[in-house]
Amino acid sequence: MGQSDGKDDCHVLVIGADHISSKLTSALSDPFRGLSEHDVFPMFNAQTGELLMEMPTPNALRLNRSRFRALIAEGLDIQVFILVFLATCLQLIFSYPKYSKRLSSIACPDDSSSVTARFEDGTAVTGNLLIVHDVPDASKPETWKWMYSLTWPDKDSPTPAGPEAIRQNWLSRAEKLAEPYRSAYLAIAPTAKIWCDRLAQWPTERWDNRNGRVTLVGDAAHPMTYRKNVDRGQGLNNGILDAAYICRALNTHCQDGKPITEALAVYEKEVQERGRAAVVESGRNSVMVHDWEQLKQSPVFTIGLKALQKAS
Repeated sequence: MGQSDGKDDCHVLVIGADHISSKLTSALSDPFRGLSEHDVFPMFNAQTGELLMEMPTPNALRLNRSRFRALIAEGLDIQVFILVFLATCLQLIFSYPKYSKRLSSIACPDDSSSVTARFEDGTAVTGNLLIVHDVPDASKPETWKWMYSLTWPDKDSPTPAGPEAIRQNWLSRAEKLAEPYRSAYLAIAPTAKIWCDRLAQWPTERWDNRNGRVTLVGDAAHPMTYRKNVDRGQGLNNGILDAAYICRALNTHCQDGKPITEALAVYEKEVQERGRAAVVESGRNSVMVHDWEQLKQSPVFTIGLKALQKAS
């Protein structure tokens, strides 16, 4: 779970409610460890095992996603909330894997203000607004994928093709690592699937919202490369802001009577500008973390995470 980067909206959403903030420690990944002013994020040279630096992360909250979701949902009847919202405003369709459905197509008739979502199982749902996001199936932890990863800078060499070539590439790189990393990477089961691809990103562009009937939030709006934990969980932070801003937009429609097209235009302008900047910075960071000399010049390393949070 990422952490807030100091933006007011993140704090309002995450710790604004006393009944949530007082129980946050119950959602820690390791509740027996608790919080510490002396927490650090260690970085090692994987080839020699040398400790390169310890980045201070005082009182960092490392949260278990499922426990955190359960905590912030306490006292909320999500189905009743949606029904009340339906009765007072829009009929919303949430594209969410909880219902074990995969979206296959959407239809927005020219002579109607409705949108129909069709699923691979042949079912369909019609409403006024379709909100699309991208998440794992939280209801089936047995389907989650737990993965090791190896990344390296390489602009020219072809990507290894075929399972055997990919495995041999993995093993040859793992052999060069110091213990315990070497043993951990070499211990991968012979039957385990290994993928190899180049990191990709999609700098956010304007999208067709079908006259105010379809919009994007979260990773669907700004898919970015992961950043080796040195850039403060920007995928999550931007997702939190998306949720806050789209709720504000819908409130201006439902409570103030602003046309849905105008309400979404305000939301989308902000998320598209912010999302594009975050994706571009993410790509730069992914390159930087593979160059030790560049990495040492980054603000996280030069002034520390705590000072960076205060500055932001």
